[in-house]
Amino acid sequence: MKFSTEIQVRFADMDAYGHLNHATFFTYLETARTIVFRNIFLDLMAKGHLLMVVKAECQYKHPIGPADRSIVSMQAEEIKRTRFTLSYQIHDGEGTIFAEAKTVMICFDEQRGKPVAIPLQLREAITQV
Repeated sequence: MKFSTEIQVRFADMDAYGHLNHATFFTYLETARTIVFRNIFLDLMAKGHLLMVVKAECQYKHPIGPADRSIVSMQAEEIKRTRFTLSYQIHDGEGTIFAEAKTVMICFDEQRGKPVAIPLQLREAITQV
């Protein structure tokens, strides 16, 4: 299953060359993750568990301009005991792919200071993406 959401390209997201700043691509990925997992993130944080990005990579394929439509599609790629990988595609919905990316995330127990098994609530949500 795949989740997609449109992200409004803002003028403030542009760099001096007139296209989306490279670092902002990661903000778009974060926005998509937050939309999908927001309630779960908040529940886990209340219990002292954090979801942390431990690896992020992005392959830029085409610049995003201020008039471009920007859609982030996300899906779960791999789920292990304490970590999971999400893959993303940023595109315009009409065939232009702006970027392909991945994030590896862990569930981290703040009090114990180490990764812990992904809680069932989160594991079920990940498998739905």
